[in-house]
Amino acid sequence: MQEHTVTADRLPAVQSGEVDAVVVGAGLAGLLAARRLHQAGMNVVVCEAKDRVGGRMLTMTSTTGVPVDAGAAWVGPGQKAVLALLEELGIGLIPQYDDGANLLHVDGRTYRYQGSIPPVGPIGLLDLGRAQYALDRMAHRLGPPPWHGAYARRLDAQTLGGWMRRHVHTHAGRMVFEAVTASGFGCRPDALSLLAFSAHVGGAGGLSSLLEVSGALKYRIAGGADSLTTRLAADLGGRVLTGHPITHISRTDRTACVNGPGSTSITARHVLIATDPATARAIAHDPPLPTARADLQRRWQMGHGSKTHLIYSRPWWRDRGLTGAAITECGLARMTFDVSPPDPDAPGVLLAFVDLSNVDDPNLLRPGAAPERERQVLDDLEALFGEQVRDRLDYLEHDWAAEPWQSGCVPAPPPGLLASHHPWLARPIGPLHWAGAETSYLWEGHMDGAVRSANRAVTEILTVASSERLKGSTR
Repeated sequence: MQEHTVTADRLPAVQSGEVDAVVVGAGLAGLLAARRLHQAGMNVVVCEAKDRVGGRMLTMTSTTGVPVDAGAAWVGPGQKAVLALLEELGIGLIPQYDDGANLLHVDGRTYRYQGSIPPVGPIGLLDLGRAQYALDRMAHRLGPPPWHGAYARRLDAQTLGGWMRRHVHTHAGRMVFEAVTASGFGCRPDALSLLAFSAHVGGAGGLSSLLEVSGALKYRIAGGADSLTTRLAADLGGRVLTGHPITHISRTDRTACVNGPGSTSITARHVLIATDPATARAIAHDPPLPTARADLQRRWQMGHGSKTHLIYSRPWWRDRGLTGAAITECGLARMTFDVSPPDPDAPGVLLAFVDLSNVDDPNLLRPGAAPERERQVLDDLEALFGEQVRDRLDYLEHDWAAEPWQSGCVPAPPPGLLASHHPWLARPIGPLHWAGAETSYLWEGHMDGAVRSANRAVTEILTVASSERLKGSTR
């Protein structure tokens, strides 16, 4: 990855630490917002606490030279905002491999099946079908935006787990929902708001769009997902400061001053905070934030998301007619995908979503327990694919909850928060604005949601700036 670290006194066009806009967070939303503001003629600087750009997009490189996405990875045909950005930047797409049979491991047996629905028997299929229909109806009834009204409050008072106990009656049906919750939210169904889950389904166009390769899983980004953020940062040049945490913001009605430990203070007319609410609570504010916004940040939860990648000399599972996609009911590795490079001579890569939220042995959660986790993942995958999974060339894992200046990877709002506090996710507070994938109704939590949030925040800022110029010209 290219380095973009500069010191504040060497920022181009920054005079006495003053700019038009400061963006806090160099993830996809923050970098795109900075790009759009710069294109509109604003003097903008991006402050990132980590020593890299990308936020929750991180492409790691294996010892074999294969790039793998530890965070956000897929885009789909319904995600028009991020697809338009990729086209604008000239970044290509890799179709998700989907030629063959998937695997389901349940009750000690492994089944092969085609398509997106596991072979859970006629009763299980009916159970899953009814549950999917009920969820899609809930999402449709909520409508856009889905956060207001008595119905939203009713759903927000429940957990997805409680709803499953009433509406999902088969073991196989519950297993599918638990796997989806673990991979998409990084938590157990009993910790997740039913409103959060149903609104997420609605913003994606239905549950099938989230589950099927023809939907949100259709493409990966060529070169790795963070080739997108690296490109955005490179185009911004010295306007991006990495290793520059912002821990304090003082503001008036018209300006704000940001600073952090050992960093130069920067004053701006607009400050865009482009982090998730849980990460944003590391910033102290003077005067304090409104009570509702502060409460939102205090109570917001991020899921314990983790991915592992196993690298092989070739994708040998394809010889057996397998797609590499699998779902299992037990262990750490609950869901897998083939994320091998498109070159037929390239190594094979199996991705496993690791469900740390369901770990019974607390020793597996220790920072130094990576070897134990690897052994457990290999045991789990051997039950699916056989002994050949052990013939790996490399094993990589990344736990987002353990990354500095990051509270987690995927949003997992608890019950009783969204219906009352959701407007504060994006509501401006004087010179403060907010962006991030959590603030978008459409494709919330996805790269597309991050792009949409950046576009919305930029429109807010430019509208305020235009209004101020108009007022100034009439005085």
